[in-house]
Amino acid sequence: MRNAAVAVLLGVAAAACASRGDVETMGDALRDDIAALAESQRQLAEAVQADLESIESSSERRETTGRGELDRLIQRIEGLFEQLIEMSAQNNQLLNDIYENQRRLGAPSPMSFPGPAGAGPPAAGPVGAESNPDASAASGSNEASQYYALALDMYQRGNIETARDAFRDFLAVYGGHEFAPDAQYWVARTYEDAEDPGSALEEYRRVTELYPDSSRAPAALFRRGMIEAGRGNTAVARRLFAQIETGYPNSPEAPEARRERERLGG
Repeated sequence: MRNAAVAVLLGVAAAACASRGDVETMGDALRDDIAALAESQRQLAEAVQADLESIESSSERRETTGRGELDRLIQRIEGLFEQLIEMSAQNNQLLNDIYENQRRLGAPSPMSFPGPAGAGPPAAGPVGAESNPDASAASGSNEASQYYALALDMYQRGNIETARDAFRDFLAVYGGHEFAPDAQYWVARTYEDAEDPGSALEEYRRVTELYPDSSRAPAALFRRGMIEAGRGNTAVARRLFAQIETGYPNSPEAPEARRERERLGG
């Protein structure tokens, strides 16, 4: 299944161009593959749960069922977990294939991203958009939301570097979108997760500079404070926590910032 979808991607790339129909067909194939993998994972998870319940029942009746039945169930669960791990790896690879081939093609991605990294928003909408600007705007917003969701899914699956690139591409095209502060925040988080505090601090700083009125601004300040505290820069950390308390007193981060500041002796 996965190999067939990748073959579609590579075939379009080899042609050096992709029509809108090619891209939509490619996207449908990839989405079907991901959906099939998700369904298989769900079924395996249900099988694991059923076996766990069977183990619990066996334990209650262990005087009659014996150790052999329990061992058999444990071995089956171990096998199911191995299958789940393999399917998760395939799902992650599919997401990477989607993103990397979108960049290679320089065409709309299978997940509706409208252009390659660094490209601006489309100069014109689809046919008929001139007479219906609201429909064009809605389409662009939907495309942005889909691409942001793809980037976030990559991050949540642990594909840190690929997610970072995807968030940066999102910002290059949709810098004014409502999800832009979130995308910038997640760029910073990828660096923090990669144990690169210097780059993380710089990217968190960009959140507060570019999007000071967003809900991500106090979150970025808090992460900066925690990083600085971890590096032993206590005075800087206290100042950042205090900035949350004064600048964003009603934010969810404000109470925690106060606790951290007081813990640091501020």
